[in-house]
Amino acid sequence: PYQLIYQRHFKLPLFVKSVVIAHDVEDFSKIWQAMGRSRTMNDTTFSIYKSNIPADMIKGNNGLGDIKTLPLTRLLYTKNCDCKMAGNLSSIYQTLIALYNLSQDSFYYSDDIVNSFIEKMEMTIQTKVKMLEDKIARVVLGTPVPARILEHIFLDKFRGSPNKAVATVELSHDMVNALARQIVKQKFEQRYPSGDVYDEFIRFLSGEQDSLMEISYTKQQQKQKQKQKAKSQDNDTMDVFDKKNQLTFAFKTDNYLDMSKNPNKDEARLTLSLPISVPIFEMQYYAEGCRKSIQVYPTIQFLYSHHIMGNYISEEVHRVGKGAADPQKFCADFVSTVFSRAASKDGMNGVDPDGFDSKVIFSYVKQHPQYTLVGIQPGVYVIGMKDQFNLHDCEAHPLHEILQYAADEVGFILFDKKNTKSVDEFGPYFFEQYLLLDALSKQEVAQNVITYYCKHKDKLQHCLDHYDEKQGKGFVCWRFLMNQSLLAEK
Repeated sequence: PYQLIYQRHFKLPLFVKSVVIAHDVEDFSKIWQAMGRSRTMNDTTFSIYKSNIPADMIKGNNGLGDIKTLPLTRLLYTKNCDCKMAGNLSSIYQTLIALYNLSQDSFYYSDDIVNSFIEKMEMTIQTKVKMLEDKIARVVLGTPVPARILEHIFLDKFRGSPNKAVATVELSHDMVNALARQIVKQKFEQRYPSGDVYDEFIRFLSGEQDSLMEISYTKQQQKQKQKQKAKSQDNDTMDVFDKKNQLTFAFKTDNYLDMSKNPNKDEARLTLSLPISVPIFEMQYYAEGCRKSIQVYPTIQFLYSHHIMGNYISEEVHRVGKGAADPQKFCADFVSTVFSRAASKDGMNGVDPDGFDSKVIFSYVKQHPQYTLVGIQPGVYVIGMKDQFNLHDCEAHPLHEILQYAADEVGFILFDKKNTKSVDEFGPYFFEQYLLLDALSKQEVAQNVITYYCKHKDKLQHCLDHYDEKQGKGFVCWRFLMNQSLLAEK
């Protein structure tokens, strides 16, 4: 807006001249983005510096000109289009559906496969996919106009392939029929490599897809993927998923759908919820003359989130993780280890009985994670994925007897067995909960609680005593909690 106001007022662009350094840039869209692509830059003159320009395209390029008319621009743009991802398999599948609708004079399509996951679990997917491919091949390729349209679409796409076998192919009616059928199979992950040119067709039409699993990117995911490619291969995210940092678990079942209906029998879900007895986060705080320590332990599933740092997954974590094959013994070892560690950490320290201080000893959790935090006892907490611990999951957990309450990264209380309202007693209002919330999530409500605890502890407890919890538990309901206290005083 400022640039537009400036332009209207002075009849001049705010930026009269600009320079774009694009020596080794071959992606024309990046050059175009550097030039602004907005009406505020329409009157700006750009000088673009580029290396490796073909000799026959340098001649005649003197002085100012329209970038869209330059031969180099067309060359780069065409090269970009040829190298860009051809789309994903969903786009060419939707083309088949559109041609089916065209041949039926219909605007809408009623799909027989609504939930492919359920169909796979019930083992009906192969039959339904076969019926679908027969229907599309019969209707689309049996109608002259849609059949010719599909053939032209295939040929036009294949001409842009860097693979010569794909780019120069001459499609017959039988090849179009076979390819349409294989696209339907691939869409529902029922196609297996055939070892011929159809593998190359499908690979090209699927963009970056290299396996039976389809890659479908939203716009936001595409941007994140581009940023990821630009990063070094040694960054933390890559470290987490490095082969050496992975824990491998295998379960055999004839019907996972039936297993998943019973939380007590779902071995995969159970294993992912088991906590590792190696702390991922530790902090100390000094209150009321005592030194107290807080340790946070991750679940196995949390190890494979992008919220942790790769160097947490040490040899000790690998050693502990191997015991997850026996959940009962694994949990017994966890309880024994963390309780003895917690007992050895706390103690008197000779500090000011009225003073307060806290510090993070170490943290392998990245900033602003999404998580569920479960309290076991003062100083002992388990961190899991978002929504990993809810009331129903905890009932089937091997540690369900000692899981006291759970909260998310914002401070919402997911379940609570303690039913206490005290800042000094373990539960959803316990002071430690908000020290962790501040250290892990930097939530404003946590900072409010810490400030009141240190300076106005009696007032904070007084407010709690008058809070009826109708709006929810925890200090996340700070405004309601404070308002009720003021009303009670009046």
